[in-house]
Amino acid sequence: MTFTRTAMIAASPERVFSVLSDLGSSRQWMPAIQRIDGVSPGPFRLGTSWQETRKAGKRMMQSTLTVSSFEPPSKLGLHVEASVMKGDLSFRLAPKSAGTEVTYVAQMWGKGLMRLMTGTMNRMMSAEDDDILERLRSQVESRRP
Repeated sequence: MTFTRTAMIAASPERVFSVLSDLGSSRQWMPAIQRIDGVSPGPFRLGTSWQETRKAGKRMMQSTLTVSSFEPPSKLGLHVEASVMKGDLSFRLAPKSAGTEVTYVAQMWGKGLMRLMTGTMNRMMSAEDDDILERLRSQVESRRP
C-alpha cells in the first residue's frame, strides 16, 4: 500500500528543497521526531545518513534514514531501516505558476513476522502523516526567501 499526497506550495522548488534537506529544522514541521543523532559528516547529499527517534502512535521508534536520491531541486528520496520495518519515502517537486507542486510518496514493509503487519503500518503512517505537506507548506511559507 503506497501513501501519496500532493500539494501546492507558494515558493520556488529551490526554497522547498532547502527546507526538505535541512535536518536542523525538521522537528519544527515534523513533530513526531524526538531526536536526530549521528548525522554523517559533510553537506546533505546522496548517502547522508542519520539516526532518528520518532514517536509512532504510543511507541518510540528508532530508525536509520539514508538519502537514497538527491536531485536538487526536483527530487529527494529517503530509505528507512528500523528493527521491525523498512521503507522508502520521496518528495518530487515540480515548478508551477503558483509555486511548487510537491508530491510525497511513502511505503513501508514489515520485517520478519512483522511483514504480516505491513498494511497496518502503512495505514498508521497514512493517518499520522496525512497533513505532512500542510506542515511543510507552513514551514516553507513562513521562512524568509
